[in-house]
Formats: sequence, structure tokens, C-alpha cells
Amino acid sequence: MVAAAVFATAACGDEAAPTPSGPVDLNTVTLKVGDQKAISIEVLMRASGQLENLPYKIEFSTFTAGPPLIEAAGAGGIDLAQTGNTPVIFGAAANADIKIVGALAATGKGDAILVGKDSTIGSVADLKGKKVAVTKGSSANANLLLQLQKAGLGLDDVEPIYLAPADGYASLTRGDVDAWAVWDPYTAIAEKEVGAKSIASADQAANGYNFWVASNQSVGDAGKSAAIRDFFTRYAAATKWSSDNLDLWSSKYAELTSIPVDASRITWTRSIKEPVALDDQVVASEQEIADAFTEAGAIPGKVTFSDFVDNRFDQQ
Repeated sequence: MVAAAVFATAACGDEAAPTPSGPVDLNTVTLKVGDQKAISIEVLMRASGQLENLPYKIEFSTFTAGPPLIEAAGAGGIDLAQTGNTPVIFGAAANADIKIVGALAATGKGDAILVGKDSTIGSVADLKGKKVAVTKGSSANANLLLQLQKAGLGLDDVEPIYLAPADGYASLTRGDVDAWAVWDPYTAIAEKEVGAKSIASADQAANGYNFWVASNQSVGDAGKSAAIRDFFTRYAAATKWSSDNLDLWSSKYAELTSIPVDASRITWTRSIKEPVALDDQVVASEQEIADAFTEAGAIPGKVTFSDFVDNRFDQQ
């Protein structure tokens, strides 16, 4: 099955890492970048030609979702990763050894709550008492929470089943759960492969932000910091290339990730992530989501999101 292939500058915070200094020889630097199939940093960079003539080395490693990327960055196993709007909040709640060093915006339309094609569930309110698959600490977790709040419900009004994307897809198709909260390209794959229907998308309730996360060790290292700045410039160019060449990019992404071309095109029509300034508006929006998780009792205590923001790398 196709789905199986996919599923298999001064800092803002009080605890900012010191500004690195000293001469930098990028030839000696290896930047360890955590990736996801859903984000496909390596695929995008390679397809757009942005991995050519690098002055440093890059090692990519693939993770299933944002939460394990945060864990890896906090442990110093990777230098840099991109996640959705929620793993960074859970990381902050756990006081992970990380900094949020960049922001990206997307429509949020690909982050959805899905039901089966024959389901009688037509709205979020209909989820009361139902089983909903979701990856804990993911952007889908925030979408589910905020959609329930809009409908006058809470997480305790449904039965969350915390699953990785592959297991969520299988559970929905088997009928083991009534709904599945997930993000593109999994949303697009489920829509195209099994006729899943969206009853709510994140553009109706949450922000569409993604974030670059770096280990504190990396932002405190002069060589790694220089590589991160260069990498962000290349990523911005790659994103522009993908927007300007949507048909080519969709075909290339489908080829390199083994998903259907039509699902790829749907994904990149609505889920391209554009770099934006890591400014007060972005931070305030994230603080609202963090507060919603605190009020729901889903994270310990209150998170001050700005304490984990380092905007020295902001190129906007």
C-alpha cells in the first residue's frame, strides 16, 4: 500500500545561550538536521539544488513526528529540526534544552480532523463520546483541542487514542477509531486513498506556524550557528523554488517519498511553509495555544513561550 511507504542578534528568552564568537571554518562543521516525511526538508533541498556546493556537511535523520525531534534536539542528538506549532510547546513545558530559532507560516488547511467516508459524523460536536486518534504533542493535538473548545467541548468529552501517524491511519481505516486528527501529507493520502472526509481544519481554529528548533549546544557553537544561518538562506530559496515550480515539485516529492502524485499536489497546494519573522505576534499566538494546553491540564504548569525564543537567526 502506498501509505505504508510514507508512514514507515540577541535572544528573547531569559535563558538564552551565549552568543558564539571566534573564527569559523565551515569545512570542519557537520550540521545534524532532523527531518520528517511530512516536512521533507532533505527532499525539498535536494530537489531545488540547495544541497549543492555546501561549505559544511549535513547529516539528515528521519523521525516519525515532531515530539521525538524535540527530544533528540534537547539531548543534543541533532542540531536543528522543524516541527509544527505544538511540539515546541510540549518541549518548553518539559524544560527541554532547546531554543526556537525560526518560524514558518502555512495555511493550516492540511491539518485536519478526518472521519471515514461512510461516517455519519458531520461536525466536531458529533465527536462527543467518540474515539479520536491523534499523535500526542503534535500540531494535530492542538487542532483537536482548539476545535473541541470551539464546539463547547474539552478533551475529556472525547476518548483520545494517542497513536503515531501510521497507526492512526490504520485505526481509522479499520474502524477502530471514529476520527483521526492529523496533518499533510497524511491528510491528503487518507482523502485520496480511502475517501476520508475532513470535518474541521486548523485554519479555522489554530495558527499554521511551524518552527525551527535548535539544541542549546548548537546555538552556542560558532560553527554550528554559522551553518544554521546559511542553511536558513538555502531553505528560503528552496521554498521559493517549490512555490514557483509547483507541478515539478509535486512530482518530485511524490517520486522521492512514494506517495500518489495527486496527494502530493494537494499537500503542496495548501501546505507549503514560508519563512516568516519570529516576531511578537508569532510568540503571542503560540502563547495562546500553550495556555489552552495548560488550562486543559495537558501539560504541567504554565509555559512562557518567549523564554525559549532566540531570534538571532531571524532573517526576516
